[in-house]
Amino acid sequence: MLIANGTVHDGKGNVYLANVRITNGTITEVAPELAAHEGEEVFDATGMEVMPGFVQALGHWGVNGSMTEIRPSSQDNDELSEPITPELEAFYAFNGRAASIQQLGAWGLTAQGVAPTDNNLFGGTISVVGLSGVNPYDLLIKRNVAMAASVMGTMRDAYGKRGVAPQTRMWIFTHFDEQLRLAAAYEPKPEEKPNDKLAALKPVVEGEMPLVVSCDGPVAVAHVRDILEKYPKVKLVIANGSGLSGNEDWMFERDVALIVRVPSSPLEEAGSPATFSWKPIAKLMDKGVTVALSGEYSNSLGAREDLIWNAAELMKVLHDEERVLTTITAAPAKILGVEDVIGTIEPGKRADICVWSANPLKTYDAHAVRTFQAGEVVYAEGDEKTCM
Repeated sequence: MLIANGTVHDGKGNVYLANVRITNGTITEVAPELAAHEGEEVFDATGMEVMPGFVQALGHWGVNGSMTEIRPSSQDNDELSEPITPELEAFYAFNGRAASIQQLGAWGLTAQGVAPTDNNLFGGTISVVGLSGVNPYDLLIKRNVAMAASVMGTMRDAYGKRGVAPQTRMWIFTHFDEQLRLAAAYEPKPEEKPNDKLAALKPVVEGEMPLVVSCDGPVAVAHVRDILEKYPKVKLVIANGSGLSGNEDWMFERDVALIVRVPSSPLEEAGSPATFSWKPIAKLMDKGVTVALSGEYSNSLGAREDLIWNAAELMKVLHDEERVLTTITAAPAKILGVEDVIGTIEPGKRADICVWSANPLKTYDAHAVRTFQAGEVVYAEGDEKTCM
């Protein structure tokens, strides 16, 4: 296929008129003048905006079965038998059919970091998947890209009502430190039975796997920062963003990334507007902190338009659509370790592309005209919206 005559936003800050050639699901050429090959389908994008497919850095799309499944509301990424489960993989919770039925391509979404919920101290690993299809192995982009952790109060709600730990912040942060300490010292002898939990955390303390920690305010962020001073190799990613001031210079100095995880609706209980502001996020970006957006906040599936609406909110304070675009394309791909596969429009990348009627970061009148996932059309203007 050749996407012709569109205004290409490559996700790296560049904008230009160009044609984009897709061969076997991969972007092979991007240039102003490309002649169509014999037998090649041409999609005329004259007057349209061509952008990388949006990447939801952290999400739960597809973890519930569809209504035809045996367990349609299984919440299979929410393991509540114990609060420390780093050995688990969120990929096993992902149901391609349940994600596909949401028709996420109609909102420009083509990939997601499927993650455990915030109810466990160490919840397990995050994997990156496509969002349209059936077989999760066919949709898999990269497995076990990061370890998900949480120091959120939701843990106390989930376990405290059963009268078991964790019920206090004392437990949460003490055990957060302890598990990292034990993992750092973990060197099993060949004859010993492996400790699955410590073996799963060992790559984290060695800096081989990023640690994504969901925090519910500046005090939690401060505690995480203090504890991780003892583990300098850890590649830290802070998730959420409520209560930040924008003066957290240590984040840039230590190369700490941020995933802003708030609902777009002020009616949501989590991520209350009373504790969240976009101005500090823009300030941190100006300081050089890598920032990615992620629409939903809690265990719910969230609205499909959360990501683009939050990007529009960031636009109100950053006033630079190309920098904002990176927060939903290149930046999440970088944080999740898949920047060599998705997140930008350039030769060699997977052809995850959305063609918009106008720039969705500049006007609410913009709508997706055609969305490609690995070169396949997953949404075309006029397709019936199948689910909410």
